[in-house]
Amino acid sequence: MFLRQLALVLQSGLPLLQAMELLRQRLDKKLHGVCLHLYQLLRHGASLAEAMAKEPKFFPELTVQLVQAGELSGQLGEVLDELADYYQQQEQLRSFLFKAALYPLLLLAATFGVLLFFLVYVLPILASVYRGMHIRPTGGMELLLQVQGFLVGNPMFVVCLLVVMALALRAVGKNLLRWLGRRRWCGNFYGLLYEIRFCKLLALLLESGLNITVAVQTIAKTMADTGFEQQLALLDSRLERGAEIMTCMAGTRGLLSPLTLDLVSVGAATGCLPAMLREAARIGQQDLETRIAKLREIIAPLLLLAAAALIAAVVCTVLGPLLELLSALPQ
Repeated sequence: MFLRQLALVLQSGLPLLQAMELLRQRLDKKLHGVCLHLYQLLRHGASLAEAMAKEPKFFPELTVQLVQAGELSGQLGEVLDELADYYQQQEQLRSFLFKAALYPLLLLAATFGVLLFFLVYVLPILASVYRGMHIRPTGGMELLLQVQGFLVGNPMFVVCLLVVMALALRAVGKNLLRWLGRRRWCGNFYGLLYEIRFCKLLALLLESGLNITVAVQTIAKTMADTGFEQQLALLDSRLERGAEIMTCMAGTRGLLSPLTLDLVSVGAATGCLPAMLREAARIGQQDLETRIAKLREIIAPLLLLAAAALIAAVVCTVLGPLLELLSALPQ
């Protein structure tokens, strides 16, 4: 929102200092401090890119690099507008991924909640009924009663254990999901996601006036710890030696798909590389959404079956002694 508003104000013809003062008055209160700091730095002679670099928590390095390129080329308003579009598209993609993962997570949480309610509230009632009927729990029923007694007797320990398990799952699960997401037999979601990001960033940087070598170096800084550092470094070294764009990108392993390479080849030959990169990102995002939708269609029934089987196993374990007693009664 900040980038979009600043682009509109600058494109209307207002000077940068007046534009920042106007934004400080109109934008959300959360942005007042940021706008005021930028305004003060601009008054003391700093450029917008230099002022943004003083707020690294709010403006990432990509924004600072592109704003600097926009100031040098005299197209600051257009660059800010392109940046706003990029971040909006990233937010839409992030929202789609979150919604795709929300249903399985809610299903798992509901299964856990049902089991917890059964163990804490329903199981003691059945246990008292069994004791009244002089039925001694054995096997799985006895184990469930021990678990129930532990949960009721040590609530704080259980809460702390759940917190530790959640933190451990968050730390390990992220790496596990990344590893699974890179496997081709699992859909290669992370590879496709980073390819989309690479195409969008490269198109944005090239349109802002940066040459392709500087653009690749900037992308490498923003894609650290993604597993593509070596490929981007190889691409950068080949570009610096003066090799053709298509040859350089074709030599990178696993960075771009064959369809994207074809589009890059067309863009490099016709001088429309940014447009072809945007088209490759659009096609890749459609492919990613299709893959995730298909995966969710598979995972949701499997999770339902697993939850039903788990709950059925617990219920059968609890009701087993009662069923045995009823079957032993004379007809």
